[in-house]
Amino acid sequence: MDFSCPVCRNIHSRLIWKERQYRAYRCEKCRVVFVQPIPQNPSLLYNEDYFKRWYVRYYSERRLYTEKLFSRIEKYTGQAGRLLDVGCGIGILIEVAKERGWEVSGQEISPFAVDYCRKKGFKVYDRPLPELHLPENSFDLITLFDVIAHLKDPVSYISACSKLLKPGGHLVIKTPYHPYWLFVLANLLSFTGKSRALLHIPAQIFHFSIESLVFLFIKWNLHLIKIYKIEDFSPLYNTNLCNIIKKCIGDEKSLLAIYMKS
Repeated sequence: MDFSCPVCRNIHSRLIWKERQYRAYRCEKCRVVFVQPIPQNPSLLYNEDYFKRWYVRYYSERRLYTEKLFSRIEKYTGQAGRLLDVGCGIGILIEVAKERGWEVSGQEISPFAVDYCRKKGFKVYDRPLPELHLPENSFDLITLFDVIAHLKDPVSYISACSKLLKPGGHLVIKTPYHPYWLFVLANLLSFTGKSRALLHIPAQIFHFSIESLVFLFIKWNLHLIKIYKIEDFSPLYNTNLCNIIKKCIGDEKSLLAIYMKS
């Protein structure tokens, strides 16, 4: 059965994985993989316990990881300007950027994370990005770290980012990288009822590839400058079966894509 791609609206897609009620389809045009059914309230997964367990607990380690990534990004952005971090979480990236001279603000919908950032003195918008109606052409850099894969409507966010960026501004996206063969492996393990953990489903709704990240952003005048495969942040303690498998096959990767608005 074909599903219309939620990203490019192409009507032809192919089933590549299934387990219980969930299915993953790959669009034959833009090559993005999307999950059906889309969880109705994926934001409920990102509550206070989530941020305390995965971010507050490993703040120092995540900050060091973020510092290294931001140093790489600044090689393309040039001098510091105005930065908006979409899905800023507990504010690690905006804290790093502020110390490097950037004028920073964040966007986040988790009440816990918003409160956490505001207590540290950061300006954080607490509504979905497309609903903010901020002035166009007002940011030199917009970052989305581990965000677009979890959105019900990533297109609306990409469109909003394009409007908010100044001409010559940069959009930087970091998102998990799950190659096609990982879905094949997950299919082989689907009888266990736990292959979803390999693919971060249902928390991860969209799985972007290099091809889809190249294809999708052209229509918004966002031109890809560079794309990297990078090591993802991974706490050493995480030793459940799925993460052991992923370590063994070298799949703990993300894509870091750097765009410039024309």
